[in-house]
Amino acid sequence: MGDKRTPVQVRSRKIKATIMEAAHEVMRERGIRAITTNAIAERAGIKVGSIYDYFPNKEAVIAEIYEEKLTQVRSFLEAGSERIERENWRNQLGELLRETWTYQLGIGLDRTIVDASYYYEDLLRIARAHSQLFATNYVRLLKRLGSSWSDDQLFDLGISLYTLVNATWSYWRLTETQRDIAIERQVLLTITLMEPAVGGRL
Repeated sequence: MGDKRTPVQVRSRKIKATIMEAAHEVMRERGIRAITTNAIAERAGIKVGSIYDYFPNKEAVIAEIYEEKLTQVRSFLEAGSERIERENWRNQLGELLRETWTYQLGIGLDRTIVDASYYYEDLLRIARAHSQLFATNYVRLLKRLGSSWSDDQLFDLGISLYTLVNATWSYWRLTETQRDIAIERQVLLTITLMEPAVGGRL
């Protein structure tokens, strides 16, 4: 019985992934406001009705793409954070942040999907939840590095550190470039903001 269901489940996952990839491609080519279920279906090579077997609407497709990629990036960052040691935390954190940008751009978390959060309320909800989990990761890191700040203070700092990620996206959007200087500024500001917490100063 289980053997019979497995091919169906694999096929369903494959179709769902195809729909999500097609949606992302359409967004890159036409922009977030121009995406339609018809365009997604055409790119995916399926009937429009097939999309509704997996998603209630186009917003749900975009939301799942966004959430999936943020989860991957967060897992990458969290795993890297566990390897940071107090003696060399500045250099190690700087390298991790650069590697995280390389990773997230490599998996397709690009400006197209990030900009979508400005248009769809569900994506803003996902982004807010992501920011809180991102901040929680910094709470754990800073406590491990010996910070004497309270959890609330560390969490608030973590939210500020998350805004630096958004600042990099904003810089690229405004300059219509993808210059590394934005990442280097994020690294510098992240370390600068963390210094008092690691050193115990308020």
